[in-house]
Amino acid sequence: MRTTRCRRRPWAEAAFAALLCALPQWAGQSPAAAADTPPGGLITYTLTAKNNGPSVARNATATDTLPDGISFVSSADGCSAVGQTVTCGPEGQLGVGQTKKWTFLARLSASYEGDGSDLGNAAVGKSDSTDPDPDNNKPKPVKPPGPFTPQSDISVVKTPLGSGPTIPGQEYEYEIDASNAGPSDARNVTATDTLPEGVTFVSSGDPCTASGQKVTCGPQAKLVPEATAKWTFKVKLSAAYQGDGADLHNTATATSDSKDPDTTNNTSTAVLPPGGVTAPQADLWAAKQPATTTPIAPGETFEYAVTVHNDGPSRALNAKATDTLPARLTFVDSADACTATGQTVSCGPQAVLEPGASRTWKFRVRLDSEYTGDGSDIRNTATVSSDTKDPVSTNNTSSPAGLPGSTVNRPTADLAVTKTAVGDTPPAPGTTFDYKITVKNNGPSADAYNVKLTDDLPEGLSYVSSSPAGCTVAGHAVSCKRTDPLKVGESVDYVLTVKVDPAYHGDGSDLKNTARVTADNIDPSSENDSDTASPPGGTVAAPSADLAIVKKPVTDTPVAPGESFEYSVTVTNKGPSQAEQVQVTDTLPTALSFVSSDDTCASSRAVTCGPLAVLAPGASVTWVFKVKLAATYTGDGSDIHNTATVSSATKDPVTGNNSSTTGPPGNKVNKPTADLEVSKQTP
Repeated sequence: MRTTRCRRRPWAEAAFAALLCALPQWAGQSPAAAADTPPGGLITYTLTAKNNGPSVARNATATDTLPDGISFVSSADGCSAVGQTVTCGPEGQLGVGQTKKWTFLARLSASYEGDGSDLGNAAVGKSDSTDPDPDNNKPKPVKPPGPFTPQSDISVVKTPLGSGPTIPGQEYEYEIDASNAGPSDARNVTATDTLPEGVTFVSSGDPCTASGQKVTCGPQAKLVPEATAKWTFKVKLSAAYQGDGADLHNTATATSDSKDPDTTNNTSTAVLPPGGVTAPQADLWAAKQPATTTPIAPGETFEYAVTVHNDGPSRALNAKATDTLPARLTFVDSADACTATGQTVSCGPQAVLEPGASRTWKFRVRLDSEYTGDGSDIRNTATVSSDTKDPVSTNNTSSPAGLPGSTVNRPTADLAVTKTAVGDTPPAPGTTFDYKITVKNNGPSADAYNVKLTDDLPEGLSYVSSSPAGCTVAGHAVSCKRTDPLKVGESVDYVLTVKVDPAYHGDGSDLKNTARVTADNIDPSSENDSDTASPPGGTVAAPSADLAIVKKPVTDTPVAPGESFEYSVTVTNKGPSQAEQVQVTDTLPTALSFVSSDDTCASSRAVTCGPLAVLAPGASVTWVFKVKLAATYTGDGSDIHNTATVSSATKDPVTGNNSSTTGPPGNKVNKPTADLEVSKQTP
């Protein structure tokens, strides 16, 4: 604090000398105890006028022009201000040696940011008397005590908005009011609020943001004394919250860059959500509709889709749906684990259904195959519920749902045919195998009349037989007609025996063939009216021909050395396939020599007959060739046995019958004979 002492100047003349001293102080304090002056703080100025004589001073006044940044507040001594000029007095009469003190309060601007060097000022005194020494009427400028550190007493109040009570899942707002009790402007005022677990930040129209659970509002660059900064932000109570709210107390804390003389009020009183917390509530509503709009016929099935929606605000626990079916509908199954007891279908429970979420269950039902109506009488509803309180029960039952397309098709019979080859062993050309053909009436609503099964066999296959009896064949077309109706759910099996052409050379891929079924009824599903099958194993085995040979003399009459006789060689194809390039070889013993053959037999040492291009299964071929017994032969014939062997280009499954051995006619040789002729003549 700076002070100015009063100085007396002697004068001989009768004159008035008034000395004025301006002293700044903190309000209520003596100059010696004056504290620092924060912006916005009060300053007490005391102006003292002293009459140094020699005359009485009349109407003594003091004026003080305050500097910018300091403003007049009040005075108990009658001082007043016009603008920045403070006027104290007049004092009617001030005797020689008497003093007059005026005190007034001024305030340093709350926004002041200087060091006080611009705050010095002085007061000026005067009176109606002539002052012989006017130089002492204005003392040196004085300044408020410094330094001028801003001080802002920030307090905060946190208020939940709304009447409540708050339901888990609901959103609500908090308002934070940060007030500045001064004396200085508060700089960069900020409020923080760490939300408890279970409460999350949603949004704010004010500059409030969140990082995790911590909400920060501000900063507000400047908050003047006695002003309040208000921030409002929206939060949400977790839809999963199960408590009573006692753990949701929380506070807000406000701070600024200015020094705060009282930090005990910087944190608000802890508050709860508005109105406290009540039990969870989940507004469930139901919807039901057919899963398709395509009309169905009696006996057919279709799906219903039942949906539960949770409009919140809380999560729903163990949400489920029930649906009592009308008499003409029966439960079939459900991919969503719905079950049925009698006509009541139950779906769920869904353990947790969050607010805004939905769960759809589908289940399949069947329309009675004997139903004859138009569908208008088949309408029913689904009802949803959960373990969580539902505030609106009027929407828990769906609107009635009817049949797909709200109509019913005419009764139909869906005939289905399946065709499979019996066994898995590929057939060889010339062998037979079976096809099993099953015709079934899948309904759903009518017996099938005049059911007819047709099967056009490809080239390479031929009809052999079928069962049950009643099938006919025309060329390659096999037709089986049923005289009795085929009832709903009934099936009939046909066994069709066919034979692979013995001359077939393919791999079986061209032997696929198709069975088709027709009836007089409407068939709602034509894609299953035919079925195609391949031979067993999907292919055909290589051709196989079992050739058997028999060789014998054409006659049983024995011959003598030098005579000729014939052998016949007969080859039989026991199948199953045709044999190709069939030929016979026969190596003659040394006592026999080839003579000739009217058939395709030739010889060097070994006789070769054939080849025959094709020998069909069951067919035989015989070659005959003539041989001659050597004239020099002396045996009995037992050493003349020889063997003929057959072969072909086709695989032979039985080689034990490919050779045949025989001897001379009668299995013996007559004694040599010689017809000697003697002639005699004379010269």
